[in-house]
Amino acid sequence: RRWTSCGDLRRSGGRLQPTGDVAYDSRVPTVRLLPKGIEIRVPKGARLIDVVREAGLPIARACGDDLVCGKCGVRILSGRVSREAPVERRAKERNRVAPELRLACALRVNHDLSVSADYW
Repeated sequence: RRWTSCGDLRRSGGRLQPTGDVAYDSRVPTVRLLPKGIEIRVPKGARLIDVVREAGLPIARACGDDLVCGKCGVRILSGRVSREAPVERRAKERNRVAPELRLACALRVNHDLSVSADYW
């Protein structure tokens, strides 16, 4: 299934659900969380930090997902993500986050991804 124009996600019965209009399609992004080997199919446009939480893995978020703390850095192993925005780059520089990492709170999942973090 694919959710379009889903906006943000909310929890319903312990699972992520889209909050906007829903259109179904057989192509949904799959996120692989390595080295744990967890694969999770997610609504298109889901924030990566929500996907990680949904999978039950730890991820820091001292700033409450406001792109301030830089604690949710993850490594994108494969897949396509949006270009790094200036606000994300500044948060990483300010918090001494390695340039090759991306902030999970800043990324929306629109394609299959393989992701890793040193603390999983």
